[in-house]
Amino acid sequence: METRATGNVFARSWQLLFRNPEIAVPGFVAALLAGIVQYALEPSAESVSGNITSRLLQGLVQILVSILQIAYTTGMADAAWQRGVATFGDGARAFRRDGGHVFVAMLALFALGVVAAMLASYTLWLSLVAYVFFCIYTMASAVVGERTGLRAVAESAEIAYRRWWPTLVIVLGIVAFTAVMAMIAGLLAATPLLGPFLAEIVTQAFIAYIVLVLVGEYRLLRVAPSASSATGD
Repeated sequence: METRATGNVFARSWQLLFRNPEIAVPGFVAALLAGIVQYALEPSAESVSGNITSRLLQGLVQILVSILQIAYTTGMADAAWQRGVATFGDGARAFRRDGGHVFVAMLALFALGVVAAMLASYTLWLSLVAYVFFCIYTMASAVVGERTGLRAVAESAEIAYRRWWPTLVIVLGIVAFTAVMAMIAGLLAATPLLGPFLAEIVTQAFIAYIVLVLVGEYRLLRVAPSASSATGD
């Protein structure tokens, strides 16, 4: 029953993305803005202080762009699951309401990721596996569940522990899809002229799809574990 429900989330997410391709737009715009700002703030080799300042500004912009992308995309994905239709207004509301939650959650995930990476060689990489497994629903919890940053991490771990089988299916499915899409994006990037542009479109569409999957599964496992609750209709 759980496996079938999780499979429905994967299939339904494709349908929702096909009906709402604009869910991928915030990610594409964010990547474009980040690239422009990074190029504009590229430090000069002559000034050490300028180098430090530029790097700090680049990092700050990257954080802000990441918060915007996560909030907008997750908010629009949640609207798609609720109504079948997503608008940029849904993303804007999520950004205004949950931007702070996303920022704190990002800090918590960064700290946990550093710890997991430090322990990786001593745990046969199991620390990184556990990190991905238990933290996978964090951003969905922060935006869809409107949890504070630390509470979002805790709720993600709680759901993953309580519903370990569908979570494992989701993780493995995402890994498989990521491998395939990485190869496709790599082939497109090698295409002359428009290759990198097409590769970025495919990448952001894939990210939007993964967000839809995670939001759908979060809604399914948090609210109603039965298969019937994940229809999205």
